[in-house]
Amino acid sequence: MTNRRDVPAAILFDWGETLVRIPGMIHSAERHLRCVEKMYCEADHASSFVPAGRYGAGWAEFRAAYLAAAHRHIARSAETGREHSFGDRLAAAFAGVGVDDPPETELAELVTRLAGHIVADAVMVEGAQEVIPALAARYRLGVVSNYPCAPVVAGTLERFGLLRFFGGLVVSGEFGWLKPHPVVYREALRRLDARPERTLFVGDDLRCDVKGAKGSGLRTAWFAPHAHRATDPDIDVHLADLRELPGWCRDNLGPQDAFDDGNRNPVAD
Repeated sequence: MTNRRDVPAAILFDWGETLVRIPGMIHSAERHLRCVEKMYCEADHASSFVPAGRYGAGWAEFRAAYLAAAHRHIARSAETGREHSFGDRLAAAFAGVGVDDPPETELAELVTRLAGHIVADAVMVEGAQEVIPALAARYRLGVVSNYPCAPVVAGTLERFGLLRFFGGLVVSGEFGWLKPHPVVYREALRRLDARPERTLFVGDDLRCDVKGAKGSGLRTAWFAPHAHRATDPDIDVHLADLRELPGWCRDNLGPQDAFDDGNRNPVAD
């Protein structure tokens, strides 16, 4: 019988605002809208297709329609716990300017373009590029993200050279469910072959990354650089800097020997 302490400990990370700062609608709407504008008003390097010229609506009109569609879809996702996609959002925005059912191939191309602009505009959270390789030598690592476009999550981690350190990515845009639904944490644990009591969840959102993870039996690290020291009993450790994490893990998850888990870079699977 396998001893529970023989199972390698694992660390699950939230993605946006924990590992990567992205031009997203919630935290940086204007940066996100600049990415949408590039998608809509500029030709891709591999194509002469410009949506503003093809569909006739000017940028100001499309911007307003996109904002309305994004807010509507984000609110519905929060209410239902089910994720929407960039394709859903763009289709609704086009409907808002009188373009019903744009060709699926064109819509897919625009999703890819928008994703590319977001990946290019992303920046790493300070400390992530040194902490992740160090932790990956001793723990199984995964990412669990509420985000409507899984290729953006993988693309940013790949761009910064970190994707290879993660053995599993659970992204709501691909998986369907949003944190804090328990099925999300269960799926992440399954992909890493990890036990909840031997797994730490690291994230910046109290509801999704702390309360939800704790409710599923995981230990929790609240990444909140500008917050006062936490007193919430569901928080096992409050991190002001990601570089505090290796020491805490060594003291609380165990100083495991380095291992080869044979299960990294899920995009290559």
